[in-house]
Amino acid sequence: MKNSPAKFKESLQEGFLVLLWRQWRTLGIAAYSPETKQLIDLEALILATAIAAEQDQRLWTAVIRWLACFQNWVNQARLKRMSAAFIKPDEYLKKPLIKKEIWQEVELLLSTTLSSKKTTTNTSRAKRTLTPPLLKKPPLLQLYLRGIFGVNARAELILFFLVNGEGNSNQIARETFYDQKNIYVILERWAESGFVSKESRGKQNQYSLDSGDVFLQSNISSSSFWSWPPFFQLYSRLLIAASSPPWSNDPYLLSSLFRDVYPQTARIAKATGIALPDPDLFPGEEFFNPMARALLDLSDRFQ
Repeated sequence: MKNSPAKFKESLQEGFLVLLWRQWRTLGIAAYSPETKQLIDLEALILATAIAAEQDQRLWTAVIRWLACFQNWVNQARLKRMSAAFIKPDEYLKKPLIKKEIWQEVELLLSTTLSSKKTTTNTSRAKRTLTPPLLKKPPLLQLYLRGIFGVNARAELILFFLVNGEGNSNQIARETFYDQKNIYVILERWAESGFVSKESRGKQNQYSLDSGDVFLQSNISSSSFWSWPPFFQLYSRLLIAASSPPWSNDPYLLSSLFRDVYPQTARIAKATGIALPDPDLFPGEEFFNPMARALLDLSDRFQ
């Protein structure tokens, strides 16, 4: 069945919002959608929801109340570092993925200078509509680890190892949005204690989780996905383009965008086993239909 730009936009937006609702329900926001089974990255989820704030004001209002009540779980330094790609003009769309006024609402809420009156109002409302996150739920492994290690890089380090197996300090810092020096210091201390293994490979040391992972491994399946920042950046870019001229009514321009973001899409698809159509086999706007179907299938896989 052929897609039109309008149908693609409608299906993409619906899938994106369902994904967000399922993750927030797992965190305690009331919703009709079932809970997600995927690992949740809280900072990435906040960014993705800010992107969709105008598409679903009810969800955004609920998230603001959640943040007012449970902001102690948010790593604000990591959120700030991660937000850079979302609040500056996008390289393809030439405008930010998150509108300035939406992001200012988050920054104000999380700011230490926020007035106590507004905080109290949001918190009292939140207590009537939210339930505290149940940290033993497998998708909330990030928060569970933060409960053990604190809201710092250690939680994301362990998550990286559980999902990816091994990595060097540069790779881990880049993919977890932390300072490389900080990651290196933690890894070296863990290697000295025997918590991680260290193996020299050329100019880089490779680290892997050596012990203490048995009680965590049950929360990780072979299909666990945790690369949410690039996923949300890709899909928000597609959603904004599909909703905005000149792309919204032009399958040729959307096909061109699909080709531009093909490398990023391929990296995400590789983690799921979904095959993407070869752009060389579909000239011009002929690429729109097969790639649109693949992108929607990929989005559905993460529900």
